[in-house]
Amino acid sequence: MDVVYGSVVPAMNAKFERECGRRLGLKPAAVTPRSKLGIRLKVDKPSEVGADRLLNALAAHRLFGGPALVIDFGTATTFDCVSSEGDYLGGAIVLGPELAAKSLSFHTAKLPVVAVQKPRRVIGKNTVECIQAGLYYGYAGMINNVLELSLKEMSRGEKIRKRPRVITTGGLAGLFHQEIARADENMAHLTLLGLRFAHETIC
Repeated sequence: MDVVYGSVVPAMNAKFERECGRRLGLKPAAVTPRSKLGIRLKVDKPSEVGADRLLNALAAHRLFGGPALVIDFGTATTFDCVSSEGDYLGGAIVLGPELAAKSLSFHTAKLPVVAVQKPRRVIGKNTVECIQAGLYYGYAGMINNVLELSLKEMSRGEKIRKRPRVITTGGLAGLFHQEIARADENMAHLTLLGLRFAHETIC
């Protein structure tokens, strides 16, 4: 039995590895930019690429081939671009909608924290509706704009002959997938599938 993990919280790594050793008698392998995943990192500083982004890129290419673009709706929303050959090209990072909702409340005197959900209308009739409309439709507009610009840049910079497959994943992907005009697939557990592929590759 082997243990492979991907972490974006460095402070937890040592504790996780210690518990794996204590409870399972195993030394886990961490997915890092140095892991032999068969992915070339075509970015300025490969060491800064998070494990989640590596795993998304790996899973997207293994499942669908390339080119591909993954939008991961987590605490932050990340865009991960993958070439036809499976190279990681970089992407974009924006504030996640739930974090935006908390930040809006924290930095204002009277606005409450609201659930991120699709409102009944764009023109809200009360404070909660107004915030939800701004969060949902404003966020969807931002995602679509970053996506369109990313697709244009991919086709121009990498001389890609076909449109990249767009895959959404993460906790809020199901909520926003329908608003993304170019989205092809919604796979809630793409990162975990990437972890499985990483296990097959490095163990």
